[in-house]
Amino acid sequence: MTSAEEFIPAVRLDNEDVWETLAPRLRDLVVHGRFILGPELEEFEREAAKVFGCEWAVGTSSGTSALLLALRAAPLEPGARVALPTNTFYATFEAVVMAGYEPVLVDHDADYLLDPATVADLDLQAVVAVHLYGLPVDMTALMSLARDRGWWVLEDCSQSHGATVAGRPAGSLGDAGAFSAYPTKNLGAWGDAGFVTGSDPELFEEIRSLRHHTQRQANVHLGLGGTERLDNLQALVLSEKLRRLPEEVERRRMIGAWYRDALDGMELVLPGDRGDRTHVYHQFVVRVPDRYGVRERMGELGVGTGIHYPTPIHLQPGASDRFEAPAHFARAEASMHEILSLPMFVTLTQGEVDRVASTLRRAIGKG
Repeated sequence: MTSAEEFIPAVRLDNEDVWETLAPRLRDLVVHGRFILGPELEEFEREAAKVFGCEWAVGTSSGTSALLLALRAAPLEPGARVALPTNTFYATFEAVVMAGYEPVLVDHDADYLLDPATVADLDLQAVVAVHLYGLPVDMTALMSLARDRGWWVLEDCSQSHGATVAGRPAGSLGDAGAFSAYPTKNLGAWGDAGFVTGSDPELFEEIRSLRHHTQRQANVHLGLGGTERLDNLQALVLSEKLRRLPEEVERRRMIGAWYRDALDGMELVLPGDRGDRTHVYHQFVVRVPDRYGVRERMGELGVGTGIHYPTPIHLQPGASDRFEAPAHFARAEASMHEILSLPMFVTLTQGEVDRVASTLRRAIGKG
């Protein structure tokens, strides 16, 4: 790296413009002490429901709480068998277990996603479809199976804000959608945040109750819930970022196209749209030999990278003896040693993309 070249991080957050826009409203919120529940949260929930094509949205304290509350509110019996991919963030697995269900782990397809064909013959009551890295699962095929077999389907949309299947937004395709709004997400708050989307009115009321100690009216508790509310400060931030999401999704898709052009000829399998499923590039993931060596060399040359995720659920110590595995995880155990996330953020320039690509070529010995 020359002295004139700045380090390109794996992710770069730019919140200055959002701060300038929101500063007066943030001051008003703080001065008047409207921190928990209220108009800012309701505003975000209304707008999120519209953007994600649903009848409602419920703000939660994190993506994990969004998953857990959606699963707890689902019309499933204790011990229900729930399929999910082994290649996902640990929170997806945690939520299934903590909701009182039995995880059934399955391998991923060529795009690191749950393949409907792998679950077609399993004895299940529900499926968690994880839209990983920015590309949605084949929800058309999955929902056809689900309706035929009576499965309840939760979309884990934590990495797919703005993605679509056949023109419909991720989060509106299953029985409910759970989103993380962690700061690095395509729609990111200024702390932990999440939300659930859906159109079932009974599910809506149950999730709202569970996030607030099972209260449907003040001081009347119907069961055991918790403090899983989205606070008004984060709701205000997310409302502003929601307005910017379509433009930022298009920017990410442009950056993805730059990457594909810059990496052409390197014999890498590159992410992209798959038929009517649009990719929104939360991550730009490639597979390389000697992944840790390549990552170290790229760092020395001034480019940061990430790994999402190095250890599948079935190999996590905390998951031991807590799941069923109907088949071997051949793809996951191969990709776990090779997947590498290249820098991806909306302020990435074409020049920076070209530099990342040339650095990767050098790191793997092809340039």
